[in-house]
Amino acid sequence: MPSSFTTNKSLEQPANGAYVDTWNVPVNADLGIIDKAFGGVTALNATSGSAALTLTQYQALMLSVSGAFSSDVTYTIPAGVGGQWVVINNATTTNGSRIIMSSLGGGTNVVVPLGDQVTVACDGTNFYLVTVVGGSVPTGGGTDAVFYNNGQTVTTNYTIPTSNNSGTFGPVTINSGVTVTVPSGSTWSIV
Repeated sequence: MPSSFTTNKSLEQPANGAYVDTWNVPVNADLGIIDKAFGGVTALNATSGSAALTLTQYQALMLSVSGAFSSDVTYTIPAGVGGQWVVINNATTTNGSRIIMSSLGGGTNVVVPLGDQVTVACDGTNFYLVTVVGGSVPTGGGTDAVFYNNGQTVTTNYTIPTSNNSGTFGPVTINSGVTVTVPSGSTWSIV
């Protein structure tokens, strides 16, 4: 019977009786993957455009994006793959383009604005924003935390999580063909 592999990080689960006297082969390989998942960095170059991340790319904890780009760049992971990543957007753009994290499962996406470092999580279909460090969090001079910054254009479909409220500083433009869904019991306030 052949080995099987875990869904999210592709750790090998040897079949009964496999690797007799050579158990170190899958164990050492799996420990390398686990180490990468806790502290590895994958460097991504936004100038190459949107891409489906490979297994070896999305196994790492951190995705560090650099380069200069002129339109939104979407990085996708396979449908059914879940996990948590720190996305560091060190890329540059002259027109406000963004990095978007997406699952081929077709759910919600997370936008990573320039200069931000965000922790995102995916349940195999939907991406969720866990934490943000950078321009989209309260900022201010010294120890002040009084300014909140957000973008002005919605370019990707988004659904506000059920039983949650969202707020945005306006004006806001929703691009043609893009939908913002506000489920029953949720509110989106634009001030």
